[in-house]
Amino acid sequence: MKVRVAKLPRTLTPSLSRVAGEGDFSLALPSLGSYLLLFISLFVPVQTFSVESQNLTVVSYPARPAKLPLWLALDAGLFERNGLKVSIKEMNSSEELLKSIQNREGQIYAATANWLVSGIGDGFDLVFIANTGYSVLKLVSRPDITRPEQLKGKKVGTGEANSSQDRITRQTLQRLGLNPDRDVTLVPFGSRSIQRLNALLKGEIDATTSNEDNLFDLERRGELNKVHVLADNESLKLYIGAGVDFAVTRSLLVNSRSEVKGFLQALCEAIALARQDRSWADRIYGRYLNVKDAARLNFMYRTYVEGAIPQRPFPKAENVALGIEEFAAKPRLKNKKAAEIVDESVMRELETGGLFQSLYRKPREHVE
Repeated sequence: MKVRVAKLPRTLTPSLSRVAGEGDFSLALPSLGSYLLLFISLFVPVQTFSVESQNLTVVSYPARPAKLPLWLALDAGLFERNGLKVSIKEMNSSEELLKSIQNREGQIYAATANWLVSGIGDGFDLVFIANTGYSVLKLVSRPDITRPEQLKGKKVGTGEANSSQDRITRQTLQRLGLNPDRDVTLVPFGSRSIQRLNALLKGEIDATTSNEDNLFDLERRGELNKVHVLADNESLKLYIGAGVDFAVTRSLLVNSRSEVKGFLQALCEAIALARQDRSWADRIYGRYLNVKDAARLNFMYRTYVEGAIPQRPFPKAENVALGIEEFAAKPRLKNKKAAEIVDESVMRELETGGLFQSLYRKPREHVE
């Protein structure tokens, strides 16, 4: 088979320069991000790709902060650097996403695991290969409830019965030593955490889970004293729900493994770039999520880039298992185990190949 080696650029790619707003690069003082991209070009292992490398379409929904690596890899030209032509097809609703899965419109899907598992239940052969983060979760209560055991006999807001949010709420309570069926009364409020938080503020319930973004807005309004935080992701060791999971068609993984590997390498490089040069993260959140406020950008960088988004974006089997539980009634998910549709092997290859040591090695000092 004929192969070509993707040549590594030693300056900014055209797409990178365009996003950075640079003109004559030879006259500009390079930023830390520029040095990191140069470092990646010189020292990160190069992949080889087939002459017939196909264009890759990523079907994505919804727009979430943890999708920064996907957007940054596109805008900074990191997919191109890895020999790929990638386009992102953004969906406007979960219904559009499911229809896109049914119509086989993409080779890669970036969405919360449960929706992708639903597609697998409908017969689409997908394999999970990565996860770039989750929605930061906290269990909050009325201010006078300061310990988990005080929730006994109280009302706890949750999602619709058997939904992912309902399962997350149940697991949260169980990890705090409470029986969700006997110790509390679960009150469903749909899928949006802001609905449950508003119900808590109105006194309709005594506690609920809420994402960190809603609590940030509450703090900005000077109303954070209206709730008490009982637990969070770290204390619960619970990192499921509202995640950004990546799945590929099994045929792509089998027949075009080098392309999948290049795609994941670009995501890893994007994560490193955002950690090394915050200006990239601010630009991406400004462009894709329309966030311009400095305080919110500070919050998002701290919460996601430095927090929820992992340096090594391995797939999370627990996310997939939650989806299988939710859609267990679908015949194609009968007796299905998460391990059957999760593949860590490509990420393992990148890890053992020294990618992360290369990305997080301190760059050489710049000498004039």
